[in-house]
Amino acid sequence: MKPVLSSHRLVLRSIVHSDVDDLFEIYGNEQVMEFASDPVFTSIEMVHQMLESVARLEATEESFEWAIVEKASNKVIGTCGLHSFNQARSECEVGCLLHPAYWNKGFMSEALPLLFEHAETMGIQQLRADIDQHNVRSQRLFRKLGFKAYQSCYVLGFSKEVASFPHTRNNAT
Repeated sequence: MKPVLSSHRLVLRSIVHSDVDDLFEIYGNEQVMEFASDPVFTSIEMVHQMLESVARLEATEESFEWAIVEKASNKVIGTCGLHSFNQARSECEVGCLLHPAYWNKGFMSEALPLLFEHAETMGIQQLRADIDQHNVRSQRLFRKLGFKAYQSCYVLGFSKEVASFPHTRNNAT
């Protein structure tokens, strides 16, 4: 079972069915989903399908997803997760989404280090963030968190060129 992680303003916890309305505000938002791998959600049913997928992938330990909850409001303001593990489970990809009302307030800069610390306890030695070349906001965030751009690549399922930002304990700043 994955742990609950917390900071001064945030709690990272499992996503639960009572989060559907907050999640729809995030996944149904065109600004949020502009550079995401999933399409903009057009119904609550799509959120329910996502929850089923998250549960299935977590049961097989293929992926782990956390709700990012603002402590002050107890509202889910985003999600973050670990997925696309290599065979040795020493590397994986990190992904995150945040409702635009919470952009530029340091929430993701507060949430992701909690996730990175947990990844290290899992034996993860390198994290990757595959970011669309036009997603300057995410590139800036991951650079701030110590990730270094090292190549342009194509990710299966995407036709978009993305920048890949590896993060290891040795290159963290």
